[in-house]
Amino acid sequence: MDVLSRLEALDLRLAPLAERAVRLVGIAGAVTIEESAIADSLNASDPVEAAAAEWFRADSALAQRYVSEQSQGILDERAAAKQAIRDRLQAALEAVQEQADSIVTPTGDLRSESVSCSGAVLVRGPSIEACEGLGSRVCEAARDSTVASPFRFVSSADLLWDRQELLPWTEPGPLQASAEGQLAGAQTVGATRVGNVVVSVSFNPMIRAREELSPEELAAFDSIDAALGIESTHPDITFAPGLAIQVNLANALGDESNYLMHFGPSETADVFWTAEANTGSALGGTVALAPEHVARLRAGEPITLSAVRENDAGEIEGVYAIALSSVNQAGRVEALLGYMSQQLTADLTRLIRPAN
Repeated sequence: MDVLSRLEALDLRLAPLAERAVRLVGIAGAVTIEESAIADSLNASDPVEAAAAEWFRADSALAQRYVSEQSQGILDERAAAKQAIRDRLQAALEAVQEQADSIVTPTGDLRSESVSCSGAVLVRGPSIEACEGLGSRVCEAARDSTVASPFRFVSSADLLWDRQELLPWTEPGPLQASAEGQLAGAQTVGATRVGNVVVSVSFNPMIRAREELSPEELAAFDSIDAALGIESTHPDITFAPGLAIQVNLANALGDESNYLMHFGPSETADVFWTAEANTGSALGGTVALAPEHVARLRAGEPITLSAVRENDAGEIEGVYAIALSSVNQAGRVEALLGYMSQQLTADLTRLIRPAN
């Protein structure tokens, strides 16, 4: 509740700056295409908007002069004036960004902390207790169930387990370069939400520079690929099928000490990933899948996240388990494996040119 309340206060402070930034971007766009219709709506009391309005008027006059004189000097004058107003608008945008940064920076990790609150279902009683001294919208909604709000509440934490969202595995696309210059695509994602716990796995090629792998790791990648009929021939880069795992469990829900990701029932769990509980951060990791685990994945066998603990007798026992949705799993995984074996190396060679 504290995070949501602080986030609301931050958004309120940032709202005028966001509105200002949108306004400046709109004006800059109009300047770029020389859309003078916006001039009448510009605020004469605002120095930047007034300067833009003056530029529109002056540019219109220069355009009329050029029609009659056809002078290169007029074109140069128009270009210089246009660049000058664009530079001023850009400077104004940068000033807005600096103001926003000066507000956001002191909040530290608030934005990242708020990610775990996205879509959260809140338990009303504890929420009311946590709201003591707070007057945010979420606290008003906690105290008064008749208040219309985007927040969802339940009367007991036990009821959270009845709220499930099972998302089908996504359709994979080819590997490509993103706008930021990073590799993207070539993945299929399966996710399940139970209450406020979101478990997400991404099946994708684990792409590594050969020089960064030890001889043992390189041999492991090669053996996995060979068993699956995958050929990785890029001289500098190799890959093997793997899973990227994300679970928003920074703190234990019960008295669990560890988490296991596995195939099959807990009694005969085929474990391929483990993590400790109560780390204070969301769980995440990447693991290369053994051929037998790839076979279970492509057969559509569901993945399960189990929370476990050690009892007084030193035995491992389950606390709770979350089974991921397997809807579309088999088909999507099969399609991506086909891409890895038939096209991925060629795409890697195109996107990452060999050193020699």
